[in-house]
Amino acid sequence: MSDVKIIRLQTGEDVIAKIAKDSVGNYTLEKSFVIIPTQAGPGKPVSLMMTPYMPYTDDERVIISAEKVVTQVTPKNEILKSYQQNTSSILTPTSELITESKLPKF
Repeated sequence: MSDVKIIRLQTGEDVIAKIAKDSVGNYTLEKSFVIIPTQAGPGKPVSLMMTPYMPYTDDERVIISAEKVVTQVTPKNEILKSYQQNTSSILTPTSELITESKLPKF
């Protein structure tokens, strides 16, 4: 069974994903995103941005060696909700919707 967890890799990346461990301890990540803290300027609040982890593959799962993981934690509720919103299924557009390619010409 896979749970949504955050792992920190030896590279310093924090990755949130549905994570399962195999029999040798390797991590299998599904719907994985890197969490990137951003700050508008000194003294401004820090916000978190999520970007896909390894977006240049069509693989649905990424396997990471257990020795590359520094720690694993449960995400805060706000981060979990944001992750779930970003990974939830989106309705497929129907032909009635106006899309960029079907904009009316004036």
